[in-house]
Amino acid sequence: MRAYITGKPGRNADEELITFRVEDTGCGIKEEDLGKIFEDFRQVDSKRNRSTEGTGLGLAIVKQLVELMEGTIKVESTYGEGTQVTITIPQKIVDTCPVSEMPKMVQAERKIGDIFAAPDVKVLIVDDNAINRKVARGFLKNYAFDLTEAESGPEAIELVRSVRYDIIFMDHMMPGMDGIEAVEIIRRDCGENGTAPIVVALTANAMEGMREHFLSCGFQDFIAKPLDRKELNQLLLRWVPEERRQKGNGEEEAKSPELAEFQIDGVDMNAAMQYYSGDADGFAELLELYCIDGKRKVKLLRELVESDILRYKIEVHGLKSASANIGAMEVSALARAQENAATQGDMEFISGQFPILLAEYETLLENIGQFLEMRMQEKDRKELLPRLSVQEIKKQTAEALEELQHFRSQPCAQRVKEMLFHELPKEVEERLSQIQEQLRLYEDDNAEELLSQLLIILEKEEEHK
Repeated sequence: MRAYITGKPGRNADEELITFRVEDTGCGIKEEDLGKIFEDFRQVDSKRNRSTEGTGLGLAIVKQLVELMEGTIKVESTYGEGTQVTITIPQKIVDTCPVSEMPKMVQAERKIGDIFAAPDVKVLIVDDNAINRKVARGFLKNYAFDLTEAESGPEAIELVRSVRYDIIFMDHMMPGMDGIEAVEIIRRDCGENGTAPIVVALTANAMEGMREHFLSCGFQDFIAKPLDRKELNQLLLRWVPEERRQKGNGEEEAKSPELAEFQIDGVDMNAAMQYYSGDADGFAELLELYCIDGKRKVKLLRELVESDILRYKIEVHGLKSASANIGAMEVSALARAQENAATQGDMEFISGQFPILLAEYETLLENIGQFLEMRMQEKDRKELLPRLSVQEIKKQTAEALEELQHFRSQPCAQRVKEMLFHELPKEVEERLSQIQEQLRLYEDDNAEELLSQLLIILEKEEEHK
């Protein structure tokens, strides 16, 4: 097989037509079958090709994605000789500098001269997806903001009633109350706390005309997901007053060299490192969060695709951006295709392609899970810390519960993590692991209930001794 990439001038001066051509010398396709290969679940000449997978399914996905990018796809084949697939996609020219300048540009990407610190600026991040919130927090903590998170419109409204935030990053599409409705209520019902903040829409659908739409709905700005560090920095320079900025060092948080060594089928680490700001342990936590959420998401998608297409559209919208945030670009593209089909009411496409999205998603979750397990085994080869007494476990559990009751989830999570470093009774270890999982999912109420239950068990056990 041979592959070629070429470019030529496009329809105007700021556009280039990129052509991808793939040729093989296989069995080829009969002329009468060429028209069928873009159909869902079509396997041409199945009698002759019992050992091959369906060809049309993959090409059906490719064709839709190419057309979404205003491109074209063409297949030519000679039966018995081989096949040639040609894809042409228009691309805007971002920078016309010579290739020799690229190393300097890459270096410049690592340094943003206008990064500043503003510890007295209160920022609220509103997104129903925990992965998106974690990624946004990773970027925004470089500015030393006072950060708060909310996972829904109603939760954001309650927070705004009691706290005056300077900037609110509001997800556009959420289940139940969407971002537009939430902003309308905040502006109308939360007094000065609701009218004072700069509200920025977070959207994975940054299409032409969206800015005007958001401005008319009470937002002051918008930014596309996955977040781009340069665009985010420019946005913050627009809205954080100069007198509230402290001089920064112009450097974002350094990325661990270990990140580049992560090898996971289905995850493009080059893409992931564009959207993630932090170290290897932090990215591993992000992957773990993706897996935990994935268990819930797989079950939910199966239910919604049959019963509630509007909610299904919202869920695949979230899957699209969450997957892009970890570099799972193939799953992100498949989710995007499902979202677009839901928008257009194309139930035939959804039904035909959903099994492929689900299969790719489940395979990805399995691959990530295996990687995390191997990584954890390597880190845990060192001996566990000494076994804790029931009295000490009870004391630390009570302290963790108190932290959570005072809305200090991070110190609580740290206490739970430290207890798990010790050798523990099996039941205690299992319960603490459940609590840790709930905290990672930002399900603080569930974690608090589990901590209370554990404390009762420990108190009874102590009484019997």
